[in-house]
Amino acid sequence: MASMERSLFFSDQFAISCGTVTIDVRESKVLLIRMRKNGEYLLHKGRKDVGESLEATALRETYEETGIKAQLLPVAIDSQATSTQGQDRPKAITEPIAVSQRMTQGGLKIIFWYVGVADSTIPPVEGTQQENESFQTVWVKFDEVESIISWEDDRRIAMKAVVAVLKEKF
Repeated sequence: MASMERSLFFSDQFAISCGTVTIDVRESKVLLIRMRKNGEYLLHKGRKDVGESLEATALRETYEETGIKAQLLPVAIDSQATSTQGQDRPKAITEPIAVSQRMTQGGLKIIFWYVGVADSTIPPVEGTQQENESFQTVWVKFDEVESIISWEDDRRIAMKAVVAVLKEKF
């Protein structure tokens, strides 16, 4: 049996963040942010508040960084999450589609990614970003996602969500 790698981080050594890959199913678009200072295209995410659920964090951060109100979108994905005792696993679930980890100067950043849904024809609400944030809200067609997102991890996560949505019959 292969040995399992383990690591231990105490509460002052890590941050939990959450984000969504928000999709407009009807228009076949993905919601991104463009950093005004350097032009990078990213998925939106942010830190969890004390007492806040992971799902609520993902939706709040989507709204704060983009001005777009999203909802979680149930998709048929494989997951190691267990079903409620005695029940079959639902075909479409709202569990995280991915978890990414990044080492920063402040310690470990753990990011839970969900699939969200929103309407790209509704203009974003202005003034939702924090003072230190300067993002442009951008909707990108599915076939442009891989070429425009700046970071490999974000590209892979976005494409996983797009593929999951394309498998659904919305």
